[in-house]
Amino acid sequence: MDKLRAAIYELVLDQHPAKVKSLSTRFKSSSIENISSINDFFTTEAANHLLNNVLNEWERVACSSDEIAGLVAGISFGYLEEKKRESIELVWTGPDLNQFPVRRSEQVLLDVINSSDKSLFIVSFVLVNIPSIEDAIRQAIARGVDVRMLIESEDKENSEHFLKSVIQLYKNIPGIMLYVWPREKRENMVGGFARVHAKCTVADKRVAFVTSANLTSAALDKNIEMGVQITGGSIPSGIYHQLMSMISSKEIIPYAVNGLSVVSDFKAQALISVEQLPKKLLSTDSVHVRFKNEKSGAEEVRIFEVCNRGGEKPKANSVVVIDHNNELMVGKYTWSHQQDLENTKQFYRVSVRGFKATQNFEISEDDWADFYPIAVEVNK
Repeated sequence: MDKLRAAIYELVLDQHPAKVKSLSTRFKSSSIENISSINDFFTTEAANHLLNNVLNEWERVACSSDEIAGLVAGISFGYLEEKKRESIELVWTGPDLNQFPVRRSEQVLLDVINSSDKSLFIVSFVLVNIPSIEDAIRQAIARGVDVRMLIESEDKENSEHFLKSVIQLYKNIPGIMLYVWPREKRENMVGGFARVHAKCTVADKRVAFVTSANLTSAALDKNIEMGVQITGGSIPSGIYHQLMSMISSKEIIPYAVNGLSVVSDFKAQALISVEQLPKKLLSTDSVHVRFKNEKSGAEEVRIFEVCNRGGEKPKANSVVVIDHNNELMVGKYTWSHQQDLENTKQFYRVSVRGFKATQNFEISEDDWADFYPIAVEVNK
């Protein structure tokens, strides 16, 4: 029976639903004894060849007319529903020969980033300044999207240019989280070691862009590059969960830049919980803090330093720790100056989001000058 199902599936793949429905009706009114009445049902030789495979399997299995009619209708319906649920589109950068319609790599990447509402994970072998992509990521973070990026770094750690690029990225896009694959986790090979060579972007576990193109202007605009955009189905979610499981298992780790040295080893004894942070910051300039990301289910490790009270407040969308009414909040914070409906008072509305459900609270205008997060993530 499985061979019969497989033959029917191959037959209905590219057929119009109305034609398949008509074929199902023909099967229902026929029998194995007069199987020749169904020969040449289609107008093309290729389709009739596939139909002949179905008829041969029907003769072998010898199921009833109603059964094979139901199989044809059911398999066609299942295929069409899956096709609606998941779409795959070719993405191309290079000479346009007008062989078939394609979209270009940079535009697809921008569309995927701009579509994100909750989560965005980007993987690339190299990272080079691309203003349009940086701006789209910055806007995603401003929307409250949890943005993470895995990059290859081991062969470039001693490159001052590379480190300066990463430092500039952290400054340009506050709130982004970079990850690396530590050398000790990689398999050694002749002449080197395993590398991060994947290039993909996944948004909201719903849209994925898998490509040969790195994050360089040449790759996104000039090279010959090819990829696919997958919308819906199980693949985007599978990619996201695969990457997040690598974080949970510490196969990949946060990438923090301190001056021009890379912090790539978070020892358990050097970590503190977020609840310990207020006390620890009294005796140190910065500290590695461990806390639970309730949205992703992963454990976060980030470096925080004490906020300079009396100086400038951390920039909007910086990752901060706030102590409000004896409750510690961790996330990207923003604020807006508001007034009540009766115009009797003015206040600041503060929002903290990113790692759990958004938390909102008010600070009176009189108290705003004295309001500071207790710590801000170190991105320098």
